[in-house]
Amino acid sequence: MPARANGVVDSLEYGIDSTMDAASRLTLLDVEFLSISMEEALHLIGGVIKENSKECVSFINADCLNISSKDEEYRSILNSQSLVLPDGAGISLACRLMGKRLKANLNGTDLLPELCEVARSEGFTVFLLGAAPGVAARMQRNLTDTYPGLKIVGERHGYFDHDDDSNTVIDQINALKPNIVLVAFGAPRQEKWIHKYHQQIDSNILVGVGGLFDFYSGDKKRAPLWMRKSGVEWMYRLYLEPGRLWRRYIIGNPLFMLRMLRWKKSLQRS
Repeated sequence: MPARANGVVDSLEYGIDSTMDAASRLTLLDVEFLSISMEEALHLIGGVIKENSKECVSFINADCLNISSKDEEYRSILNSQSLVLPDGAGISLACRLMGKRLKANLNGTDLLPELCEVARSEGFTVFLLGAAPGVAARMQRNLTDTYPGLKIVGERHGYFDHDDDSNTVIDQINALKPNIVLVAFGAPRQEKWIHKYHQQIDSNILVGVGGLFDFYSGDKKRAPLWMRKSGVEWMYRLYLEPGRLWRRYIIGNPLFMLRMLRWKKSLQRS
């Protein structure tokens, strides 16, 4: 399995029994991630903040693993992180193919409300970075209305020159010293940016959240609850944005399962 560097599950005990650690780690297409409950994920994140430590959080879905199969840098970044969480029906199906079962689907869109509740009750502060101009500001208003007392200390859109202007954006974040920074650039760009700059950012938790801001700003609607629970939320997203998402789902989903079958055979031969 890929090596771990200073993993939070290895070094901290916040509700996950040490005997669970090995069983909580799964690997698909040479990317290791955690199979844990929502409660356990929140407990780990809260523990990092209370210890004044630093961790990066990523979510992986079938599309992410398709990308990581071709992008060695992205795959290496994921395998350097301790908190990589599974997102979506594709990951669940691939786990079953390998004879494993996920404890929970931990996509960022479902985790955010729980994280907001924890942040509000514990006094953790949040910064929103990413999406198009105005999206993060609308999300901030919606979240502070929904969770009175939640401290979102700042926001910044993601439409800046990531080569030339990142240090200026980091200075803005560091002036506010948020506990949690949500980064919405899309995968793998957000993971690469977080990996490059996380040591410069004065924050405990940096989370790559993909298109989450669009949902919580009110710009896009989520699928009905029954579709999300049935693992077919991707169909609803494809229905809303066929021009943008057809390649990811119509081509990407079968390609992911083909890659999984080939990867499983390679493991059986070795």
